Amino acid sequence: MCLCAEKFFLDVLASEPKVVSEIESFSGDVRVEKGGVVFSISALYLFLAQFYQESVGFAEFQRQLYQSTLNQDLKAHGAQIVVHRSTDKVATNLYRLERVESADSNS
Repeated sequence: MCLCAEKFFLDVLASEPKVVSEIESFSGDVRVEKGGVVFSISALYLFLAQFYQESVGFAEFQRQLYQSTLNQDLKAHGAQIVVHRSTDKVATNLYRLERVESADSNS
């Protein structure tokens, strides 16, 4: 999995000013919303290519993303990616990074 996707989501969680500014200046389907970010896979790919110099092709990026442990890794930071709006087409679905309560906090 491309480390830049995980870094991007961690930067969003930390409200990194540079990343928030980059999102606000991006003209695609990536936007800050309620302390997280809403995105489509294709827009995320374009955003990462533009701001993180991601250089794999879209099909490879998508394959790596779906086969990664990104959601498990994000849960260690109190967050997860969920479907924000389903269109029944992976290419146009919107996803959302949101904060979650740790299972450990209930112990």
